[in-house]
Amino acid sequence: MQRTTQADLQTIRAALEANSRLTSLSGGALLVSGLLTFFAAGLTAQAGLATATARATMLAPELQQMVVLWSSILILSAALNLAGMLRRARADGQPLAARLGRRVLFAMLPALAVGGALTLAFAVNGGLQWIFSVWMLCYGAALIAASAHSLTSVRLLGVFTLMAGALGLAGLDLDFILFVSTFGAGHFLLGTWVGVRYGW
Repeated sequence: MQRTTQADLQTIRAALEANSRLTSLSGGALLVSGLLTFFAAGLTAQAGLATATARATMLAPELQQMVVLWSSILILSAALNLAGMLRRARADGQPLAARLGRRVLFAMLPALAVGGALTLAFAVNGGLQWIFSVWMLCYGAALIAASAHSLTSVRLLGVFTLMAGALGLAGLDLDFILFVSTFGAGHFLLGTWVGVRYGW
C-alpha cells in the first residue's frame, strides 16, 4: 500500500512538473531559425559589414538594408516558432501550452523590449557597430528568463548567448562570429536536439 501511494505521488509530481514547463517547442522551427540566421549572416558578410569598424562607417542605404534584413529574419523566426509551438501543443495534447506560452512570452518581453529600443536608438543615430553584441546580451537575458517555464537547454543557450554578447564588447571584433555561433549554430543545434528528443 505504501509503495503504491509513493508511486502515485511520484506520478502526480511528474505530471505537475511536465505541465509547469513548456515542452511543445518545435525542433523544425528552431532549426529553420538557425538556417535563416546563416542566410542573413552571409548577406551581411557579402556586403562587407561583418566588422564593427565597417558598421561604424555605414552609409544610410546600407544601414537601412541591414535593419530591414535582420528585422525580417527576427519577425519570420518568431512567427515560425510560434506556429510550430501551437502545432506541437495540439499534437502533444498539452492543454496548458497557451498559458505557458504567455508566461514564456511575458518573461522574455522586458529584455527583448530593451533590445528593440537600443536597436532603434542606434539606427537613428547611424551607429550599429555594437548591435550584434547588444542583441546577444538582450536575447541571452530573455532566454534565461524564459527557461524558468521551459526546457533546461533553453537556459544553456541563454547563458552561452549572454557570455558571447559580453565577449563581443571586448573590442576583439568577434561580435559577428559570436552572433552567428549563438543565433545560427545555437538555434540549429537546439532545434536538432529538441526535434530528436521531443519532436519536430
